[in-house]
Amino acid sequence: MTHILLTISGHDRAGIVCDVAEALLDLKANIADSSMTALRGRFTMMMIISLAADQHLSDLKAAMAELERRTGLHVQSQIIDEQDATRCAPDPDHIITVHGADQIGIVHAVSATLTQLNVSIVDLSTQARHSDHGDIYMMVLEVVAGDQAEAMRTQLQETAQRIDVDIELHQLDDAII
Repeated sequence: MTHILLTISGHDRAGIVCDVAEALLDLKANIADSSMTALRGRFTMMMIISLAADQHLSDLKAAMAELERRTGLHVQSQIIDEQDATRCAPDPDHIITVHGADQIGIVHAVSATLTQLNVSIVDLSTQARHSDHGDIYMMVLEVVAGDQAEAMRTQLQETAQRIDVDIELHQLDDAII
């Protein structure tokens, strides 16, 4: 079985997911993991797929070229080895929310704090919004803190004060899900 990381992007419109899923269905490719989002009129998706034993990479490349031609999407593919394909992403145990005036360096400050504590970021989403009170920046992170939760809470509060944003830490448990 061949495992492939696909990255697909293009102008957002209804039907993109269906178009991609149909192209993969025709190949009998399985979508194992995926993440998809729309950002300012652009749509992007990443997915790990597996091809059936009777399918070849050339079949996938031909199908993706046809998808690009037909839809205007841009597709990149990368074969991943069996070890990476079967590796499970760590389950996040905390959610961090960041909110404040938009400014350069928020993502770096928060991620540097987490890196110092060896905390892994599993998912990160940001959004800048315009309001009557100025530009607001929001960020949500899912992280794996393990035994670093209290140190993370302390360090994040110091980071929040230093860059003048609000940072909240929530333990991810059944009550939040």
